[in-house]
Amino acid sequence: MLQKIDIDWDIHRMIESERRGFDEPPYVALRRLLKLPVLEATAIAAGAKELSWHEDGVSVPHGSLARMSYQRGRQVFEGKFLDGRLVVNDKSFDSLSAAANALAETKDGKKTQLNGWNYWEARFPGEQVWRSLKQMREEYRARG
Repeated sequence: MLQKIDIDWDIHRMIESERRGFDEPPYVALRRLLKLPVLEATAIAAGAKELSWHEDGVSVPHGSLARMSYQRGRQVFEGKFLDGRLVVNDKSFDSLSAAANALAETKDGKKTQLNGWNYWEARFPGEQVWRSLKQMREEYRARG
C-alpha cells in the first residue's frame, strides 16, 4: 500500500534524477536510493497503473496529450498525462502551474509565475479535439 508524504525540493530532485524514465514511479526510484529491494509486486505495479490525472475537479485520462503555448506561441511545450502526472521532456509534474513555471521563461530569460490552468490543453486518447483545462475547470465549477 502506498502512502503520501511531504518532501522538500532537494529530496524531490534526488528522486527525479534517480528515475530511469518518466514511466517509472517515483517510489521505485526512492526504494533504489534507500537500497531497499525492488519487490516483485512493485515492479508489476510500475508498468500497470495508468492512473488519470486529477486536480480541482478536472480529470484527464492516462495517455492524453498535453500542450502549452506561452508568449503568443514563441514558447510551445508538449507532453503527456501519464500515471496521474503531467510529463514534459522526461520531467514529471504534479500540477499544471508547476509545469508551466518550470518550463516557460520571460522574454528576459527569467522564471515565470504562471497559473498553469490558463495555458495547458489536453487531447484525450482517440480524440482529435484539444480541450482547454481552464474551460474544463470552469465547467466543473459551474455544475457546482
